[in-house]
Amino acid sequence: MKPILESISAATSGLALRASAVVERRRMLRQVSRFSNHRLHDIGFERDWDGSILPNGRSI
Repeated sequence: MKPILESISAATSGLALRASAVVERRRMLRQVSRFSNHRLHDIGFERDWDGSILPNGRSI
C-alpha cells in the first residue's frame, strides 16, 4: 500500500511544480512584453512581427 501512496504523492508534487512553473513563465512573459524593442534587444531578445518575443539570432 505504501508504494502506491508514494507514487501518488510524487505525481501530485510533479503536477504542482509544473503548474507553478507555468504561472511563473506567464508572469515573466507579461513583464517582458511591456519592454520596448530597444530594451528587449539589450537583454538578448527581439519582437517578432506578430508581437511574440524571440531570442536574438534565431535560426529560422
